[in-house]
Formats: sequence, C-alpha cells, structure tokens
Amino acid sequence: MQEKEVKLLFKAGVFDSCQAIPISMARGWTLKFVTKQGETITLELQRSKSEREFKSLDGAAAVAKRIGFEWLNVQIGDLEWQERVK
Repeated sequence: MQEKEVKLLFKAGVFDSCQAIPISMARGWTLKFVTKQGETITLELQRSKSEREFKSLDGAAAVAKRIGFEWLNVQIGDLEWQERVK
C-alpha cells in the first residue's frame, strides 16, 4: 500500500501500530502497519508493488511520523522496543 493510502487509513483509525523491521543488515528497513484486526500492511513504492526500503531507521521513523504515528515499534529478531518519533 502506498503512503497516501496508509495516511488515509491512519486518519480513519484503522491501525494499531507501526513496525520497523530490518530487511537485512546490509539493505535497510521496511515499515509494516498492524491493523486493529491483526492484519499486516506493508508500505510499497509509489510506482510498483515492491516493498519500500529505507537505508536508515531515521528515514523509516520520519515517514511513520509523516503518516501520523507517534510511536514506532522496532523489531530485530527477538529484540523489540518502542521509539517515540520526533
């Protein structure tokens, strides 16, 4: 799903949380959005259905904030924590 569609769903109150998950240590991060029904939606590129990749966690957090999220759940393997997006 593209960023503008995710933003509309966020404003409608569809999402429970936003997660930043590493693609691999060399490639970067992706954003996944968890709905209140437990479904997971992945942020996609604007011109294709490919997963949007961020080179840094800061970049992923900036987009999560632009969408409207105040908190970002970060998950690396079994390690999980929450970061407040600024």
